[in-house]
Amino acid sequence: MTLRIRVSAIEKFKKTWNRAAGKFDYSFVFAFRNKEQYLAFRRLWKEKYAALSSAIRNHKRETKAAQRQHEYAGKLQSKLCELKRDALIQLCMLRAAKHEANRQYLQTRQAAQ
Repeated sequence: MTLRIRVSAIEKFKKTWNRAAGKFDYSFVFAFRNKEQYLAFRRLWKEKYAALSSAIRNHKRETKAAQRQHEYAGKLQSKLCELKRDALIQLCMLRAAKHEANRQYLQTRQAAQ
């Protein structure tokens, strides 16, 4: 169950390996150009993240139940890791969207002066 934001809200998504930090870096190019579009993006993001968070909680419950019954839970654990990675990407996307919205705001504010 991979949840993604609509393609119209994001123009590009890039994943690169950062050797110095030893982790992946994510970069996004957003399609919103004004406050209304940004707020619509935030509403949509919030809905998707809430669904993803709920899925993670449910998967954790299922994994723990399987382990308590001494059943094989490898597939459940790998799916849980995938969901957590998706949640991390969503949080990185939100942080990048906030920076982009602030940049656009400051740019329009300077243009107005």
